[in-house]
Amino acid sequence: MKKTWLWLGIAILSVSALVFTSYKYYEKVAGEQLAEHKIHSRATEVQETIIRYGMNLTGCQLLTCAVEPNELITDIFLKHNIASSVASFVIQGSREIFNPRKMRAGNSYTVVMQPSDSGMVPSKLIYEEDKVNYVVFNFDDSTYMYRGQHKVERKRREVSGTITSSLYETLDANQIPASLAVRMSEIFSCAIDFYRIQSNDYFKIIYDEDFVEGESVGVGKVYACLFGSSGKEYQAYYFEKDGSHEGEFYDEHGESMKRQFLKSPLKFFRISSRFAKARLHPVTKVMKSHLGTDYAAPYGTPIMATADGVIEDAQFKKFNGNYVKIRHNGEFKTQYLHMSKIAKGIHRGARVRQGEVIGYVGSTGLATGPHVCYRFWRAGKQVDPFKQKLAISEPLPAKYKQSYLKSIEPFKQTLATIKVGNSSKELVSASVSSSPK
Repeated sequence: MKKTWLWLGIAILSVSALVFTSYKYYEKVAGEQLAEHKIHSRATEVQETIIRYGMNLTGCQLLTCAVEPNELITDIFLKHNIASSVASFVIQGSREIFNPRKMRAGNSYTVVMQPSDSGMVPSKLIYEEDKVNYVVFNFDDSTYMYRGQHKVERKRREVSGTITSSLYETLDANQIPASLAVRMSEIFSCAIDFYRIQSNDYFKIIYDEDFVEGESVGVGKVYACLFGSSGKEYQAYYFEKDGSHEGEFYDEHGESMKRQFLKSPLKFFRISSRFAKARLHPVTKVMKSHLGTDYAAPYGTPIMATADGVIEDAQFKKFNGNYVKIRHNGEFKTQYLHMSKIAKGIHRGARVRQGEVIGYVGSTGLATGPHVCYRFWRAGKQVDPFKQKLAISEPLPAKYKQSYLKSIEPFKQTLATIKVGNSSKELVSASVSSSPK
């Protein structure tokens, strides 16, 4: 009997041990599966989806750098262990898409590192030409390149400001693009001397501004602008004639805001020497007449045609240096001396429009420093442009008058409701597929 109970006890202990062992094994396997599930879940949470440059770059590492001074595309590829064959392709076979010589110091580029059996390896390089346009160099499975554009969001804005010290500082203090200072000076160039604006002068403006990922990348179309200066208010409205994609600015009555000639061939300048019957020449040290106006500006500053016309001469001469001469009509001619270089496409017989770049400030010929000597002919005689009474451009044709007055009425009402001060308001936004104009 004792043996029977002994064997029964052994059997019970064996079953218990088996059950306990099975439970522990199940607990271990289940625990491992649970842990594995947690690991995968955690990896899924960490694996952030990355969409950049119109590509899914999830799982890749992005290294953003800036082009260094005097750095070439070959230097960049070598720095990031990109095959020399890719550099050869870019240099020799891609000029139609991108010219490597046009890479600018300070511009950013991004190297895309892609996972492989040997670790993270470079698969793409994206060069940012500007805040909107970029070039993709792909060298993953095959080597090719193409251009792309960031998604641009365009917002209509209403802004105003009161001048405290300068127009630029007022714009900057109110987070308004400084380029609007140039636009306003161009729009009101015939009515306001922006080098003499004073504190408490004010402006109101309605315009489009473009953004990429929340960052301002440029000013688009200006629709309406008001500037108060010296007790007077000046208004300007943009209008495109039927079938025309190039509009102009007119005042509230339909009179053109443009004059026959710009006041200056440069946007920013300092007059270093005026038209004079006699002056001491800075190079020859001889007293002689100076039949031009010298505008000093940094080397390379764009020089503009002051009126529509036809190029009469564009060449280099010993004393004039690189120069351009324009015939505007039977009465007027202008000449621009000492250019560092003449702009592409500017040659004898070419037509140019007012404001078009014809060359760049330099010091070629008989000159002591970078400037443009601006010469003005009227009826075959060189005269001082500042003493000429010049007509404004043609007013809006009568057939467009009613259409114009009707189109500007909403803008007039809006300008009237914008309070004078320092403020801004965003009205509407829309996505656009092209770069800012």
